[in-house]
Amino acid sequence: MCEHVDMPAIEETVAALRKAVRAKKTAEDRATAARNALAVAMTDAIHAGVKQGEVVTITGLTREHVRRLVREVEEQRAKSAES
Repeated sequence: MCEHVDMPAIEETVAALRKAVRAKKTAEDRATAARNALAVAMTDAIHAGVKQGEVVTITGLTREHVRRLVREVEEQRAKSAES
């Protein structure tokens, strides 16, 4: 390593980098949990009689995206029922 390198500064930079990586992972985990909660809420709404078009309007998602998320929840529920 070069003699002019400030080791404490590098250690602080590495610590900041690790902290940022942890924050990113936490944010991704929260986004996944929010996506899953949204999918369950959409599925429940549709099963309760809310029209898919209204779900699309409320969520801002495309019809296909709503269908895909609802299908994922229904498949997961079917698997859980089989167990």
